[in-house]
Amino acid sequence: MRRFIFLLALGFLSAAACSFAADFPSVTFEKNGKTYRITAGEERVIVRGIRPEEGIWGPYQFPRPYFLGDRYVVGVHITDDDISSYGAKNRWFESRDKGITWQEVDESVRYECGVPLANGDKLLLPMENGLDVSKMLVRSFERKLPTYDFSKKSEPGTFPIADGLTFWMGGTTIYAYNADRLPAPFDQKVWHGKLLRKGEKEAVDVDVPVDWPYLTRVVHVNGSHKVLKAISPRGNLRRGADGALWITAFSGEGHIDPSNGQYSPYYSAELFRSGDEGKSFQRVAHMEYPADGKDYPYRSGGFSDSDVEFMPDGSMVWFFRSNWYGTTGEEWSPMYFSRSTDMGKTWSKPTRFAPVGTLPRLCRLKAGFVLVCYARPGMFVQVCKDDSGIEWSEPLELMTPGDRSGLANKVAESPNFFDWVGACNNPEILPLDDNSALFFYSDFYYPDEEGVKRKTILCRTLTVTEVGE
Repeated sequence: MRRFIFLLALGFLSAAACSFAADFPSVTFEKNGKTYRITAGEERVIVRGIRPEEGIWGPYQFPRPYFLGDRYVVGVHITDDDISSYGAKNRWFESRDKGITWQEVDESVRYECGVPLANGDKLLLPMENGLDVSKMLVRSFERKLPTYDFSKKSEPGTFPIADGLTFWMGGTTIYAYNADRLPAPFDQKVWHGKLLRKGEKEAVDVDVPVDWPYLTRVVHVNGSHKVLKAISPRGNLRRGADGALWITAFSGEGHIDPSNGQYSPYYSAELFRSGDEGKSFQRVAHMEYPADGKDYPYRSGGFSDSDVEFMPDGSMVWFFRSNWYGTTGEEWSPMYFSRSTDMGKTWSKPTRFAPVGTLPRLCRLKAGFVLVCYARPGMFVQVCKDDSGIEWSEPLELMTPGDRSGLANKVAESPNFFDWVGACNNPEILPLDDNSALFFYSDFYYPDEEGVKRKTILCRTLTVTEVGE
């Protein structure tokens, strides 16, 4: 397997095939004996938000795009980045001209963003807020005795002695529990979905059972404040090559390894499939982070955000984020990827794909090209050069990984990491037509009409053309 030439040194990308001279960067690559070029189009503003000095992190970030058949819509996060607000209301925008212009629309459009089902209904699996459980008792490890029974279910109003714990900077202790040990309703293995029935305008709540062996629930404790994190999936629900519904998720902060029942402080990536049109989901694959201090650094968040795609030859690829600042102090870590040739039943051991990789997202164009985007620092896109997910183009740089803090309204004498990158670096990508995709991202230093830099959500096209056509 060809390794990917992607050098991140002193904040600069080295990639000979890239073109940085124009505002429309491009990369050339070979596929099936032909030369192609992927080119970025003009930046299009979706919404300008607050000035970065009003809130450098949280509001006007994390764009979540959807294609509704006749238009594109994007949900934009406008509050704090916190487990208690993952399901908070967004601002919503739509484009009916393929991403060129955008208008704000009512929040109710989110229910139209579900995946179409065979009967004409639409199923949405939204992010959910964490639940305040401050009034519940959390059993201390001081109560752990040699006779303590970890198989016993806890009594109502009480969390048992945890299966494990980890910490986030800032004073948060995170207790992890095998969900089977928790009192009702916290032992339930369900995703709370929204079902928009065909011909209706109002979505109904549906509980979707999830087969998730060793599901681990986590409680974040900071002082007297306790929050039970939701288990809603963060991946993008999609229909697979087999006609089933597929989605990725990841564990809480720390989890129980299903292969041995032992606690791991890392995230684990999970892949789920529904063969009954979203009535239930079964876990197809679990990817444990195999920390070894070499290929898999100990100082890592583990495998968290991930995405899969179905390749033209029938195989699958799975990409994994591994950075997580809260537990490591690291804003970037390697991105890994794995392949399956049996529809997700078994997977190759993940290998490093790039030195960075926040929020990997994939899309397959009708012309057969598969794209992956990722970020932090910088933002990048690569195109698969074959039909099996083995060979990939050089990275197309869409935002520099270098210091951008000098673009701020108020330039920091000693910039922190958020000042440096000037973006949330959580990109998304969706197919646009046979040969093009729409790339969605944030820029904290994008000027408004008066030149004031604002946290802005944007999109731009990525188009693949044959060189010489």
